[in-house]
Order: sequence, then structure tokens, then C-alpha cells
Amino acid sequence: MAASAFDLLANLDAHLDDLETITMIPGSIPRVLQEWGALARASLQLLWARPRHPNANARRLEALLDSLAVTPGEHPLPPPGTALMAITTTIGCTAEVMRTRIVTSPAACDQVDDAIRASLEAALARAARWTQLGFQTVDGPPDPRIVRLAGIDAVPYRSPALHAWRSIGPTDPGIDGAVSRWEAAAREAITSPHTVTQLALQLTSADIALLCASTSAVIQRAIQSGALPRSQVAVAALDAAEMSWRESARWPRELRLGGRATELRPASAALRQCLDHALRTGDGWKTAEELFTDTRFEQYIASLHSGLQAGLRVGRQVVAAVDDLTHGASRVWLDTSHIPMSARTEQARLDAFGCDWWPDLAARDSAETLNHNARDAVARLGRATPLTIEALAAQRSLIEPRDTDEGPWETVPTILDPLRAAQDQARLAMILPTCEPTHTIGR
Repeated sequence: MAASAFDLLANLDAHLDDLETITMIPGSIPRVLQEWGALARASLQLLWARPRHPNANARRLEALLDSLAVTPGEHPLPPPGTALMAITTTIGCTAEVMRTRIVTSPAACDQVDDAIRASLEAALARAARWTQLGFQTVDGPPDPRIVRLAGIDAVPYRSPALHAWRSIGPTDPGIDGAVSRWEAAAREAITSPHTVTQLALQLTSADIALLCASTSAVIQRAIQSGALPRSQVAVAALDAAEMSWRESARWPRELRLGGRATELRPASAALRQCLDHALRTGDGWKTAEELFTDTRFEQYIASLHSGLQAGLRVGRQVVAAVDDLTHGASRVWLDTSHIPMSARTEQARLDAFGCDWWPDLAARDSAETLNHNARDAVARLGRATPLTIEALAAQRSLIEPRDTDEGPWETVPTILDPLRAAQDQARLAMILPTCEPTHTIGR
């Protein structure tokens, strides 16, 4: 199930509410102290996983948690236990989510750092006050470390930038699952010299362009509905990144690259179908009212931000693949009519073989435009992605295993309009698509 740091910290409040309805029973003090050891260890993991900057309060909290973390006990503690265990699990999950590597801005990192520290301090204080009261109820001795935690006066802070740190998986529903499956298929196809194809590189670039266009459309609808203040910087950056990825998807007609069929095409079709169903109606984007009737705009932006992060990771693989294919031992084929002939013997050899296409030599720099376009597209996406969450933070109010069957070879023509060519690619490719064609998606 997809989860963000924002969601988990909200879930933490619910577990604290449950904890405060429980009465401690006699004889449970040793077990509670063991659970506090586990809670302290999980809290330290979260403090270390957050974007850290020097903060005296955080260092004092770490020192206090260090003393609690050494409490003797079993690792992990067996059930049954108190509601402290649910709090420990939630904090541990938040620490795992915060280890997700993303591209973001320093301002977002500062907001998240403060939000996690304040929320954790407030949660520990509530749990410590419940523990202290419980010890008094069963006539137990007070623990000075818990007493100190109970005295912390912190207010939970939920920065929208917390939406940036998310964990998604292939079994998640909706956009999250489609993005996760697409990323795995794209990276599998692009990183292997035996499976990377012109179609894979073009289709991946077109998919990243579509993710940029979708994110821009959602932000614009949120602005129109009044949920977000005007954020034309983010919209302009996303639109520029989209156009760059469109350009990266357009190969010169004189260049070709064949290869093996992969699982990328069905994963790409599924991603397009999911975005089409969620964000579009007919030939255009849904209105703000249609988009946000059942789903909050924060959820859309969070999911699409995860898509942009996946696009960045895949985009870097596209740059590396294009560079590898066009430099050194090039595997790109060039139309012989575009090969400058330095000697009659070379022309005679081509005529003797009757070839219309010939392996492109790296020295010719025929594909240098492809390298430039891919690098430019990644750079623009890297600038646009952090602005997505900054736009969200600016709102006025808050709340599969690898297939060893290489399959047939495929060759496709140049994509003229990447966002409208999914069906044409499937029809013109040498093998049939493995799923029903989806609605076309364009601007």
C-alpha cells in the first residue's frame, strides 16, 4: 500500500489516541519499559533518516533516546503488547519511507526536518505522559527518562513537503502501481544491451513527457479551483520538461536501432490507460470539479510526484543508454544516403552488399543530437520535479521476474508525436501488443 511520510505521521496521531484510552494493568511495567526501548530505537532511526541540519533540541532528544534504547529486552518483542507497539511500528515505517532517495529542494528538506522533529517530539511526549500516569496508577516508580520526555511541549507540524517522501510498489492500485510497474519494465529494458531498442528509448521518453503533462494539468486545475495559489513557475518548468522529453522521443529518420521485444510496451500501455482514466475525459483533461470530487488534489500531486521521481531515475538510464549506444561500440544504424563517402572503395563495398542501412561509426557523431536532447530533458525534469512539491507546500491551508524468453525482434519507425503514437507503434511493430489499445493521450 502506497504511503507517504505525511500519511504515516497522521496515522501516528490515531495510534496515540488509541493509546490514551488504555489503562495500564499491574505487572506490566517491565514489558512497557522493554517496549520503550524498542520505541526509542525506532525514533532514533527516524531522526537519523530525516534531512538533517544542526539543531540543539534534536541532539538533546537523541541523547535521551540513546539512554532509553539500551533498555534490556528481546529483539523483537513478542506479542501481545501495549499500543506502544503500534506507535513503534508506525515510526519505524516512517523512517523507512524517509530513506527513499528523491530529488528535492533545500527548502523542502528544511520543512520536512522541522516537521519530523516536532511531530516526533509531540508523539513521544504524549506516549510518555500516558506511561507516567500508568506507572502512578499501579504504584510503580517513575522513570526519570520518561519524565523528561513527558515534559516536552511540542506541537505536531505537518508540512505538505512530507508528501514528497513516499513508498510505492507494483501491487498498489491506481497511478502508484502503474508507475512502479512501468519503472521496473523501463529500467529492465534500457539497462540491458540485449534488450534496449529504439522503441524502448522513444516510448520511455514519451511516457516521461506524459507524466510531466499530467502533473502540470493537475496543478493548473488545483490553481483554477482555488486550492493552490498561482504557481506558474512550476507549471512552466513542467511544460518545458514535457517538451524536452517529446523532443528526446523524436529520432532522426536516418537513424535506427533494432532489438528484442520486452515487457515495456504493456507496462507503458497500462500507465497511459491509468492516467487516461484518472485524469482525462474525452479528448481533454478533466475539469477541477471532476478531478477533485472524490480525490484530494494533494493525493494526485503526491502520486504524480512519485511518477516524476521514477521518470528522473529512468531518464538517467536513457541518457546512459543513448551515450553507450552512440559512442564507442555504436549499435545504431545509419541510412547510407547520409554517410559521407571518403573513397570510392567504401561506396563500392556498400553497393556490393546492396545495403540501405549501415552500422553508424561513433566517429561520425550522427547521433550526437540524441545525446544532447536526452541530457537536456533530464536536466529540465530535475529542475521541475522539486517545484511540484513546492507548489503543494505553498497552498494556503492544509490538511516482475525477468522474462528469459527474448522473443522476436522489433523495428519501429520514427515517432512523430510521442503522446499520440501508442496505438500506431503497436500496429506497426512486428509483434502484436499484449493488451488492448488504450485511449490516446495528448495535450
